[in-house]
Amino acid sequence: MVEIETFLKGSDGGFVPMESCRTPPPDRDYVEGAIRLFVDGLEIIGIEEWDYVDQLWCYIAEMVKEVQSSGYAETYFPDQPIKLSFHVTGARLLVTAVIGEETKTANSSSAHFLETLKTAGISFFTKMSELVPDNSYTEARQQLSV
Repeated sequence: MVEIETFLKGSDGGFVPMESCRTPPPDRDYVEGAIRLFVDGLEIIGIEEWDYVDQLWCYIAEMVKEVQSSGYAETYFPDQPIKLSFHVTGARLLVTAVIGEETKTANSSSAHFLETLKTAGISFFTKMSELVPDNSYTEARQQLSV
């Protein structure tokens, strides 16, 4: 089972679930937030790994495109030394996050993981387009739509 939830960091420093956000982020150019990614109950990344969440989602959208074409993709978080990678092995996909000295790894059905990731990403970009209409995120949405 794959679970993904996105949070935006509010002006008070707290994290608000994306679907509950009704106002634009405090800084529209540097949207702070977090993605919580659970694979089979294991948290791979969470709120502690917050960063520029719109940029991170753009990076993840690129990873989806890349892993579908080559079987492997990796990226670093926009402003932290955290490495996230996806590696397809047969019908399974290995998800790895390297956070400092800690490595978190889990695997899932490749089809299920990618479908869940695409759905969460498209939901994020749709909501961001409502909150910050001048940022369309067109390219990232296209990458998640294939």
